[in-house]
Amino acid sequence: MTQIPKKISLRQLFLFIIQAQIGVGVLSIPFKLSEDAKGGSGLSVIVAGIITQILILMLWGLMNRYPGQNLYRIFIQFAGPFLGRLLIALYIGYFIVLGANIMLSAVEVLQRWMLQSTPKWILLGLFSIMTLNLAREKFNVLARFYTLASFLFVPLILLISYGLTQARLEYTLPIFEAGFPGILKGAKDSTISMYGFEIMLIILPLVEGTSKQKVFRICMANVFVTLFYFFVVTTCLMVFNSEQLRIIPEPVIYLMKTLNFYIFDRADVLFLPIWSITLVCSIASYCYAASVGLTEMFNQKNHRNFAPYVILLIYGIALVPVTPTSIRMLDQIAEYLAYSFIGILPAGMMLLSFLTKRKAGEIPS
Repeated sequence: MTQIPKKISLRQLFLFIIQAQIGVGVLSIPFKLSEDAKGGSGLSVIVAGIITQILILMLWGLMNRYPGQNLYRIFIQFAGPFLGRLLIALYIGYFIVLGANIMLSAVEVLQRWMLQSTPKWILLGLFSIMTLNLAREKFNVLARFYTLASFLFVPLILLISYGLTQARLEYTLPIFEAGFPGILKGAKDSTISMYGFEIMLIILPLVEGTSKQKVFRICMANVFVTLFYFFVVTTCLMVFNSEQLRIIPEPVIYLMKTLNFYIFDRADVLFLPIWSITLVCSIASYCYAASVGLTEMFNQKNHRNFAPYVILLIYGIALVPVTPTSIRMLDQIAEYLAYSFIGILPAGMMLLSFLTKRKAGEIPS
């Protein structure tokens, strides 16, 4: 069995989920939404936030039927040793693929905007080293670093807010130009950009407080992420017109590049390193979750020994795609896996647990 780490506070849980949710998507989501939702992109983000809240409550409902257990132990209890370990292996693979996809996307952005001459394998290696140093630590140490890194949201928000000096409100009109079908289609892309909250399936038993207090903090973290994405999308909509947004893959970075602060010429050079720290936190969350899964699968006491192997797998998967087509394929695989492992599989487990009336403490026959 795994070594039981010290529990974290509800405040740390709130910040942990925020760090896990905000990733690469925040840079490109205005570009993606401009094609489908147009002026209603902000509404798509709000709809996505509501969908995410529903998913969070569904996952919490599943965890609430097995108090004090993480997802891996629920699998063993729910499906038995053999099938349970198979499900654990599937979720480990899911976390590894998502971590690799985020790492690759981050490297692609850095190579486009700042480090054009740096080889891909070096940037992936740097991200891997930073992630490993975090993911192999105890959970409470990880949460303390996330709390410290959360202060970096202040300069991020201030930098993006400065773009409002160039804002033109008429660029956002008409809000319902794409109609409700376009807004709902944009909500799909926004929802995928908000994944990361599923880490609650692994860390919820390691948090102090009652079950309702925990889910409330997670929901509030999702509200913060939704409002942050809404702020970013709306700002880009007011700075760039629809034609410009269609040809700028990362409008947030382009916005930083156009700003003049007099003290420093290129705000994007300051913005990208700060944003990279948030990405490292997001990748480390998936690496930690996968390492804990391996610990449970092999009945070991500490996830620390498995973290290097997880990082090697993440590095290897991220290194394979070299063409735009293969990179998009990895992104699509991660998207479909998210549908399955965040929505379909937990919903199926919830339904089966109600049908069989199986709760914590009951052993499958």
